Amino acid sequence: MSTDDQIRNDRDIPGYAPQQHQQPQPGGPGQYGAPGQYGGPGQHGGPAAYGQQAPMSPELERQLVCAAHWSPIASVLLGGMTFFGPLIVLLVGGGRSRAVRDHAIDALNFQITAWLAIVASVLISLPLMIVVIGFITVWLAPTLIGLGALVVHGIAAVKVAAGEPYRYPFTWQLIK
Repeated sequence: MSTDDQIRNDRDIPGYAPQQHQQPQPGGPGQYGAPGQYGGPGQHGGPAAYGQQAPMSPELERQLVCAAHWSPIASVLLGGMTFFGPLIVLLVGGGRSRAVRDHAIDALNFQITAWLAIVASVLISLPLMIVVIGFITVWLAPTLIGLGALVVHGIAAVKVAAGEPYRYPFTWQLIK
């Protein structure tokens, strides 16, 4: 006899209260309950709602903001791809903190501007090689631009670590 047949037969017996089918309770093993229950959405045991992320601690936020400005200097030592540092900081912490996102984008825009200035200086120096001055500017201009960019990143990192606001000079805002 199936369960449905049993329930129908129990209804026919006078004075007999039919059994209620019990639904599994939320928050049990392997299930997600209502917010506020152990293992529920947004708690440590379960996934957060779509688009929500855990808030970032102020200390981590400050460290990531500083990392956005220091990372291009460290990237020079690791191969010269100076825009990867701010990009990684943006991807890691930009979705959780507006301050981290703003500083990482500023540092990334400054690096893109510096790279474009280096490419432009080399392209300008190539035709100047006819007049000998191009042989000097083809290596001197990119070196000076790169060193200047690293100094500006250092200044930005020190100012931000001290809690002061900082905006990069001569920056083309490509990423908003």
